[in-house]
Amino acid sequence: MALAVSAAVVVHVTAGNAAIAEASYLGVLIAASVGAWVGAARVPHGHREVPRLIAAGVSLTALGDVLWTLLDVTGASTDVSIADPPWFASYVVLCAALWRVLATGRDASGPRHQMDFALDVGTIAVVGLMILWNISLGTIVADDSVGPLVRVVWAAYPVADAVLLALVLRTLMSRGARSAIGRSFALGACLWLAADIAYMLSRNSAIEQTFLDPAWMVAPVLMARAAWPAGPVSTEVPETSASGGVGQLLVAVCPLLVPPGLELVNDLRGASEYPLRLFVGTALVVTLAFVRTRRLLRSVEHAHHELERARDEALQASHAKSMFLANMSHEIRTPLTTVLAAAEMLEDTPLNNVQLKLLGKMHRSGELLKTLVEGVLDFSRIEAGQLRLAPKPFDLQAMIGDVAEVYELRASQAGIGFEWRLDPHLNHLVVGDAARLSQVVTNLLDNALKFTHQGKVTLTVAPETSGCNEPADSSVVRFEVSDTGIGIRVPDQDAIFASFKQVDGSETRKYGGTGLGLAICRELTELMGGTVTVRSEYGRGSSFVVRLPLPPTDAERPFLERGGAPDREARQLIRGRA
Repeated sequence: MALAVSAAVVVHVTAGNAAIAEASYLGVLIAASVGAWVGAARVPHGHREVPRLIAAGVSLTALGDVLWTLLDVTGASTDVSIADPPWFASYVVLCAALWRVLATGRDASGPRHQMDFALDVGTIAVVGLMILWNISLGTIVADDSVGPLVRVVWAAYPVADAVLLALVLRTLMSRGARSAIGRSFALGACLWLAADIAYMLSRNSAIEQTFLDPAWMVAPVLMARAAWPAGPVSTEVPETSASGGVGQLLVAVCPLLVPPGLELVNDLRGASEYPLRLFVGTALVVTLAFVRTRRLLRSVEHAHHELERARDEALQASHAKSMFLANMSHEIRTPLTTVLAAAEMLEDTPLNNVQLKLLGKMHRSGELLKTLVEGVLDFSRIEAGQLRLAPKPFDLQAMIGDVAEVYELRASQAGIGFEWRLDPHLNHLVVGDAARLSQVVTNLLDNALKFTHQGKVTLTVAPETSGCNEPADSSVVRFEVSDTGIGIRVPDQDAIFASFKQVDGSETRKYGGTGLGLAICRELTELMGGTVTVRSEYGRGSSFVVRLPLPPTDAERPFLERGGAPDREARQLIRGRA
């Protein structure tokens, strides 16, 4: 096909006989029309609309050229003739094909994208008209040597070229539309429009036959190629937005430069000045830019509202989940505690070695499950705002001693060292929530033991001091849990306090857990008016520091005994770690 078209072009350019040149010219156009209809017929049903429009546009162009040639051969006037309606109709049909491609999926996108398409096409068309007016349209309109009808018809062609150019450029800016219409159509349309513009600039017949006629011959062939099926028809909705921000920026900003640019060109050419034309052109592009900017602002505002609505819905769903778990905490804890209690009672009955081994596994797994469930439930109660502190006087040193006693045993079983230090200036009796404080300290110690394989874990409790080793505030107590474990990388040190976050989040991670321990520590610490920080060096160990306001009290403490935890809930928390 390419060889045949090339041969026809060569014959047209080199033929000394006008009849042979015209025959080769019309032969290519008619062949392109027939080929377009054949290609459209081979497209699967349901996808033939655009190929048929392309075939109709190419056929109407060929019909117009055939009619014009017949009129020229017979010596009839061709200024305004029966060839013009098919030519204009070809513009309409080809523009409809491009618009249909751009509008594919419009129902799914909504009217917002319709307006965006219209703005893009309108902007490009206005710019094209301004340029064409400066090239030839103004001269055509002002030409008194021909009648008004002739001037209107001649001026209509640049207008149609501008509209077609706008749709072609808008199609090229959209990845989905560009792939749907095919590059050959865009190339053919651009070649056709370039030939039209060149014809307006130069009415030389030699140039027309040598350069413009070949362009007008090849352009319909390229457009007809787009009517053929290029491969499997995609059922996906093409993406119709301008590809990337660069295309949108060019369409929005560049038109503003056209009116002053054309005026500058006229000044350099020494042409007459037309202030009214400059004003009208500037007003049009500024109006389009204003409408585009206004729509952009409204789109941003709409997107902002949608994000806020989505965020509120997510927060409501999260709160509902937390409320559900918080309200179900008793129903979940009770049967789990019953199972563990039954396992403990079963240990006191006569059992063989196999049964004892299985019972031990059940008890250990149950305790682990209990720890995980309690972590999730506690965090849900915190999120739901249902966790209430119960501050009252308790013996801080006694509580720390009980905690240390449990973790000394656990560290010994794990084969690592454990040290704990109480500052001699530490108050005995303080006011606070002993149960929640125990939970914070034991969570930190659990983490330290879990991630330390050799070395030691250290618990230090002392009043917070200033830089000169003087007490900064006697009511603020500093709890520091340090270890010689695996440590934490600097980028992960802030993330470890997030809920359900672990440094190793893979499914095959070495260390278990829910990732809630440190999140609960931070939430409880902040709820009690304190802070928790971390210092760590990867591969060398970590140090977690909790600072809590625990004001001293002189209240009597008949309920406190040295070595005993301050209340039943705190004792349960500590015993659960044993």
